[in-house]
Amino acid sequence: MKKFVKRNKYTIIVIVAFVLLIFIAAKAMQIFFPDTGNAVYGDRLDGIEEVKIKDSKYEQIIGEMKQEGLVVDISQETKGKLINFIITVADEASVADARVLADKLLNYFEDNQKKFYDFQVLIKKNNEEISDFPIIAYKHHAKDSYSWTKNREATQ
Repeated sequence: MKKFVKRNKYTIIVIVAFVLLIFIAAKAMQIFFPDTGNAVYGDRLDGIEEVKIKDSKYEQIIGEMKQEGLVVDISQETKGKLINFIITVADEASVADARVLADKLLNYFEDNQKKFYDFQVLIKKNNEEISDFPIIAYKHHAKDSYSWTKNREATQ
């Protein structure tokens, strides 16, 4: 055994140094990046399975909203607890008409879903020269109604 160690002492030193380097690098990763591997949303999505919204529900909402005379296009995206709707309305639609559309969206969801999800609605027109659009509505899951962007007519 002594002969083997004497003959291969440099190889053994390199192997031991490499193993130590790997161990030190792993510990450094734990120190500098402690949350690696954890869920992006943490525990904020606990209980989402009980209030899950099916894709068929979104298809129904989009189909019925497009039948409204004012809605030109509508799209939806869900990220975690946030449901985003982007609605393009006809150029003749007023801000009051657009606000009614956002309120109609909430009628499609059950109370437990409204209390879990946050809703964000962007309402715009194809004609970007219209000064009072786009408008944005946001409803926090703990609130009963939307918060709206400021009235742009008053600020001009």
